[in-house]
Order: sequence, then C-alpha cells, then structure tokens
Amino acid sequence: MSHTAPLALAAALVAATLPATAVAGFSPGEETVFSVSYLSLPTGEGRILVGQPEGTVWPVLFQAKTGGIAGVIDIRENLVSYWDNETRLPRGSDLRAYEIGDYHVDSARYDREGKQATVVVQRKGKRKEETFPVAADVQDLTSAFMWLRLQELQVGHRYEVPVCSGNKQFTLVAEVLAREAVETPAGTFPTVKVKVRTALEGKFSTKRDSFMWLSDDPRHVLVRASAEFAVGSMVVTLKSYRPGAEVAAR
Repeated sequence: MSHTAPLALAAALVAATLPATAVAGFSPGEETVFSVSYLSLPTGEGRILVGQPEGTVWPVLFQAKTGGIAGVIDIRENLVSYWDNETRLPRGSDLRAYEIGDYHVDSARYDREGKQATVVVQRKGKRKEETFPVAADVQDLTSAFMWLRLQELQVGHRYEVPVCSGNKQFTLVAEVLAREAVETPAGTFPTVKVKVRTALEGKFSTKRDSFMWLSDDPRHVLVRASAEFAVGSMVVTLKSYRPGAEVAAR
C-alpha cells in the first residue's frame, strides 16, 4: 500500500464545476516546494509539480525526501498521478518509494466504465496484482488534494470524496474551520484552515485529525500542513511557489 498521501495531503493528498479552461486551483507548470519537519526537527523537502499536458492528461508529480533522524525514519518517494483535465479524475498513478527500510514500486490504473481499479505492487522481488471494484468517481490521494483545491472552501462547509490508496478505500472528509494568517519562509498568507480526516493504516495511520492551511484565494495553494502519525508528528511549510501557465481555450 502506498502511503504517499501523508506528505501529499500534508505536503503530500474530479467532479469540480469549473470549466476545463478555467482551472482556478492549478495549471501546467505550477511548482510548490515545502520544507518538512519531523518531531520538530527539519528533515527534508517535498515538491508538487503539475507537468506538461499529454493530451487531456496533466501529470501531477509529487516528490518527497527526508533524512533519517538517528535511524528512526527515512522516506524517499516519487509519485506521478495522471490527472485527466476533462473528467477531473485520475487515470492512474506510478510510485517508487523507500519508506523506513521498505522499497517498493506501485502502480494503479482505473477503468472508469467498468468501475474497477487494478493495483500492482512490486516488493522484495515479488509482484502482486489485484483488481477490485471502486466508485465511478474515486480519487487517489494526490488527486483528492487537487480536487479539494478546486472547491470554494467556505468556512463551515464540509467536503467528502471517495479515495483509493493501494487496495484500501475510504471517504476523505474535509471541514473548513476558519480563516487565519500564516507566516512561512515564502511570506505571510491569508489562509483557510481545513481539518482533514483519512483512514490510512500502518506506520502512517493518523492518531488525530490532520490540518491544512490553504491560501485564501482561488488557487488554494498549500501553505502549511500538520499531522500526527503512528511514527511521529510532521509539519510541512511552504518554501516557494511558482504559478502555472494559463491554459488556452480549445
């Protein structure tokens, strides 16, 4: 099972109503870079990049690297989610990850018409493939985060989206709590504070709700995130942001 979502959602993790040529939240070329701290110590960096379109597909690249703290944790991940700009849903994803001594290569592909997902996990020389039913509008964790950015995010509103992470499925629940100013190395931003509830398991199961602070504008850039996992607490803070290019109307 891939656990890229803790950083993707906390770094980093579509039925949006915006027209395809007016994606307010993101566009190709957008790059967001974060510092990552674990147990209150600086431990690495995360990056989310919206790649160049390949037809209707916008590859969303998520990278994370944390140095080991006294051998306690070492995570290196490279994930690509293939987000379809017409359907606002992911077609699939590819992940290469080293997570606390465990190296694995995972892939997921979604059959929207058949309402099925096929997940392949390669670990320790073994390959496991599984196909199972999913909701027609299911997201992966990266695309769920992008989906959330496309919502209005009004204080007091609650958002729910079906998510598939590995072969596990759950409903991600996000509640917009308040508006707050957040100071980061990239500047001080007005934000909306969002409480996020997931159902991750294992080392990255959340002991409490996670929180994200997204810029209080149509882009909803991730400014800060915090989560407490079974292996310890993590905070993600914005270091730099580069907006994407405007997408031409067809």
